[in-house]
Amino acid sequence: MNYLKNIMITGTITSAKEDSIKIYEILVKELTPYANNIYSPIDTIKFKGTNEEMYQRVMKLLQKTDLVIAEMSNPSTGQGMELQEAVRLNIPIIIVAKKGSKISSTVLGSGKIKETFFYEDPEDLKENLSSVLEI
Repeated sequence: MNYLKNIMITGTITSAKEDSIKIYEILVKELTPYANNIYSPIDTIKFKGTNEEMYQRVMKLLQKTDLVIAEMSNPSTGQGMELQEAVRLNIPIIIVAKKGSKISSTVLGSGKIKETFFYEDPEDLKENLSSVLEI
């Protein structure tokens, strides 16, 4: 995969648990060699603005995004909104999720999903992500 300017990681933040945050941290670390900027749920968790400001922030970031990595182990309405905007903006999406996770047919049918893979543990995630990004 070519070097990208901006990659956005999407995932649940409302119900994010410690293991979710660890996965986001791994994604940020693994994606760093491929982008100038990485926007992640960790940044969103730290954001102190209003709901409206959070919405505006993510929509503006998507306008500058070249690739979305969607961590979809846990369903999230907000993530669905982000992915719909990515589809509208013609941004390619890679889905990653823990084995056994259910991915929405609506998301899978969007026409913008470039790759979907399921992982068992953080090492498996790293290996799968590396192989996808080397394409």
